[in-house]
Amino acid sequence: MGTPLQMAGWGLWSRGLPLIQAARSLHCGVSSWVHVREPPEPKEVDRWTEKRALFGVYDNIGILGDFQVHPKNLIRGPRWLRGWRGNELQRCIRKRKIVGAQMFDQDYKNLNKRIRFLYKRFNRTGKHR
Repeated sequence: MGTPLQMAGWGLWSRGLPLIQAARSLHCGVSSWVHVREPPEPKEVDRWTEKRALFGVYDNIGILGDFQVHPKNLIRGPRWLRGWRGNELQRCIRKRKIVGAQMFDQDYKNLNKRIRFLYKRFNRTGKHR
């Protein structure tokens, strides 16, 4: 069987085992530690966003036009962007040159601020440095 010292150790272990199991069952079974998730609040959805309002606006092109013209061929961008490529700074400079005189005062100021910011940014960072 073993020495009396070993027997005393087994006695302590066997007495301590139910306490450990009891502590585990209390720890796992305490309901105040369990967090119950509540369903999220319903979100307010804007039904008249531009994307939702214009959904399906070109669907009649195929029906009325005998499916000869694709809707993307009918979409025309602003005149300073048609057939032109470039980065944001170049685009803003081109916009200011073409329609700057016709812009509202605050829009023109914001455009100039954006050009100044982008000019500094492109001069401080970028592949051309």
